[in-house]
Amino acid sequence: MSSLARNYQEKRNFIRMQVSAPATLTLNDGSSYDLTCLDLSSSGVQLQHFEAIPMGMSGRLTVSSGGGYTTPLEAQVTVCRIEEDGSENYRIGATIDSFL
Repeated sequence: MSSLARNYQEKRNFIRMQVSAPATLTLNDGSSYDLTCLDLSSSGVQLQHFEAIPMGMSGRLTVSSGGGYTTPLEAQVTVCRIEEDGSENYRIGATIDSFL
């Protein structure tokens, strides 16, 4: 194990779970986007979409559970970060304001 790996300490307050799940974001202005949820934690989510979503916008996020008896995750979120990922897609960071 390298010394870099031994000295690394997680800086986030909450562990992120890697997922690849369909999601829908309906913004408060009425616009709706079908995205992919890449990862989530108890305070935020990272999404991927082929177009940028306006910074600072708030709305309702629904992340599919994959079926079965598990209900979809639903939360009120605010878009806080947009980055082009180099493959003509955008990575969208959003804070979770509340779970619904």
